[in-house]
Amino acid sequence: MPVNGPTFTRRVVKPVVRPARTGLGLFATRAYEPGCTIIKIAGRVVSASLLWERGGAFADNCFRFGPETYLDPGDDLGRYLNHSCAPNAGVRKSNNQLFLFAASRIAAGREIVIDYSTILGDDDIWTMRCECGRRECRGRIRRFGTLPPATRWLYLERGLVPKYIVGTLR
Repeated sequence: MPVNGPTFTRRVVKPVVRPARTGLGLFATRAYEPGCTIIKIAGRVVSASLLWERGGAFADNCFRFGPETYLDPGDDLGRYLNHSCAPNAGVRKSNNQLFLFAASRIAAGREIVIDYSTILGDDDIWTMRCECGRRECRGRIRRFGTLPPATRWLYLERGLVPKYIVGTLR
């Protein structure tokens, strides 16, 4: 036994991947309170040119990371983060890393979703048909600056838009 008594390690409970409305999704295995970090979004940073060169599912799964860079989550948990026009989570950048955090209370068993528009700069041209099924559904996912003004303001107030995305606004 250590001189200062027993040591305890905090067990990290990560979300799990399982079937969702649209393919596979990320689900909470415990409750998260607003502002709580859920996971570090792991992956490798790639250039915008590689993103456009590879395109397809590769580009669809990448997160905007900087002015000319994206984060490829590979097969890590970030790959399974789905979109919703009524998100319960957001992405923030700290110490040159991306983190997923709870934007509202997320109960155990609920799917963790972000609004993809919050990670698309105004210089991004990527779009996608939305199939979130929410009453608030906009039908199409586009860059942050195309959101209705009230939605943009709400997302900015709630801290759901990383500063590097805000910096791209025209």
